[in-house]
Amino acid sequence: METQQRINDAPLTLRGMPVTVWYIVTGSTGLAIIVILVMVLLGYRDGLTRAEAHARQQVGILLQRASDMRDAGMYNEARAVYERIIEVDPQNGAAHSALLALDATEPVETVPQPVAEPAAVDVEWAGAVALFEEGRWQEAIQRLSLVQTMQPDYKVVERDQLLFFSYVELARAVVAEGNLEEAVQLFDSALEVDPDNALVRQERHMIALYVDVKTYWGADWARVIRLLEDLYRIDPDYRDVQYLLQRAHVQLGEGFARAENWCAAAAAYTSAIAVLDWLELRGRRDELVSNCGNANGG
Repeated sequence: METQQRINDAPLTLRGMPVTVWYIVTGSTGLAIIVILVMVLLGYRDGLTRAEAHARQQVGILLQRASDMRDAGMYNEARAVYERIIEVDPQNGAAHSALLALDATEPVETVPQPVAEPAAVDVEWAGAVALFEEGRWQEAIQRLSLVQTMQPDYKVVERDQLLFFSYVELARAVVAEGNLEEAVQLFDSALEVDPDNALVRQERHMIALYVDVKTYWGADWARVIRLLEDLYRIDPDYRDVQYLLQRAHVQLGEGFARAENWCAAAAAYTSAIAVLDWLELRGRRDELVSNCGNANGG
């Protein structure tokens, strides 16, 4: 009767079902719950296994890192890593053994070797090189000369190279400032260091000729012309040599004209026109040619 009552009280959807079917449904539900619980337990166990594997992997990496540090002499750093391993894995025998080995290892104190004080000539040389690299030519020459005085056989090849280039660069800087006489002296000093340098020798020669031109300008036109012609043959575009040569021929011609040496004056103007042809020079040259002809009875 009780069973019948329970069936009568069941939900409407189950009332029409046989009792056997109802028991089967109830059993299946229970079995499903058991399966789920088993799967949860297995998943938890698998998670633990994976965590343990990850921990072992991390410990292995830390052991290798600590070993590398110990081999490199980084004992304090290695000790810190081993202590960290023990925190993660208190029973790790390799870490405990390594710590015992570190405790037994006495650090070797490195005694610094005394550094010899540089010689005075070394100090002067270093200063000279620094000045040269900065382009401070005058100061570099002074320091290099001091090195030479202190120890004549000290770095002779390197010293002479720096000294030569310092003289040359200082001479060129002086030329740019217009101090040609001083530049000649500096080039002479450079050639004392390296007498076989043909390019510097020619550069010095041309500046010296130009200085002589300025020296004799207005005093000896024939000599000025010879000097300028030497420069013109070497390099027609050197400074203002072309213009100066033309002017020197004109001035020589005017000197001849004042002395009424018309033919020499005309020849001087012809030479001036050959160097630099200006229209007004032709008219003056023609006038002098005419005077030359008249003087010769033409």
